[in-house]
Amino acid sequence: MARHSTTPAVVSARWQTNQRARDMLLLIHGSDGIDTRTLARRTRMPLNFAVRLLDWLRDERFVDTIAGAHIPGPLMALATRSDPDHSLLKETLAALRDELGAAVYLSTYTDGEITVQESASSTTAPPVEEMAPFSDAGHASANGKSLLAQLDFASRMDHLTRYPSVQLTGRTITSPRALIEELDGPGPHSAQFDLLEYSDTVLCVAFSLGLPGRASSVALSLPAHQRLRLIDTA
Repeated sequence: MARHSTTPAVVSARWQTNQRARDMLLLIHGSDGIDTRTLARRTRMPLNFAVRLLDWLRDERFVDTIAGAHIPGPLMALATRSDPDHSLLKETLAALRDELGAAVYLSTYTDGEITVQESASSTTAPPVEEMAPFSDAGHASANGKSLLAQLDFASRMDHLTRYPSVQLTGRTITSPRALIEELDGPGPHSAQFDLLEYSDTVLCVAFSLGLPGRASSVALSLPAHQRLRLIDTA
């Protein structure tokens, strides 16, 4: 309970590549054009790896290169523009929903509150029925746990003081100590599960998006009778 900072998880090679791509995109987005050697140095990655990653980002239309300088490509421009309808995000979540056969949710911790920013569901991938406000049930929901796991100790305890852990099902964790141990055990970027803790009829899993300075998560939900699919889908 006295831990004031979370311990980073050991992550897979694919996740590390995702993080490096994110770091590279942030640098390119924040510059007026940046060369490969500078990108490799500032992201602390080998030059040959940076070259391969840039080739992939160009193929995916995230990056353009003009006279050796890397600039935002059309897809990065679309992703970072002011879009009040979140059309790109909605399309992305819908594609993920259809690929997984599960409802998906994007959540953030904003101004001290858990907020589901966007979601995608369908008749074959039904959403979680809101038994209690998601903003109040961070201790029981997978997305809430993922967000809380990314907070520092003071912010986490402030949230749990404002939103006490109430019993929602027979499996809900209500002990603050047990909850903190579950949050910190696997590390802040590892999967967080809701195994019938929010609802008796739904299973969920959430992952941190690892965005700098902002707690955020992507989660999926499955009906409890599809429990054998949970790990593979996660």
